[in-house]
Amino acid sequence: MRRNQRSVKKKRVRVPSGTVWAFVKERPSYSKCGCCGCKLNRKRLTVVEMNTTPKVQKRPERPLPEYCSKCMREQMKRRLRQ
Repeated sequence: MRRNQRSVKKKRVRVPSGTVWAFVKERPSYSKCGCCGCKLNRKRLTVVEMNTTPKVQKRPERPLPEYCSKCMREQMKRRLRQ
């Protein structure tokens, strides 16, 4: 069943005739930095959107894309000093 999924939530909505149940598709959460946990400036993509989007648009073209820019600089310094 299409509505019997975890990503589809039931929500009560008021309409002129009374209240009805609406089924709302849940959006994916924001990407987070792997080090500090801050929100990354990226698109929130569902699984279907992720499969149809080109690889270049999914992540930044720089080293360590799973970190924010501040943590990436610290990690690069740490790696170079070892």
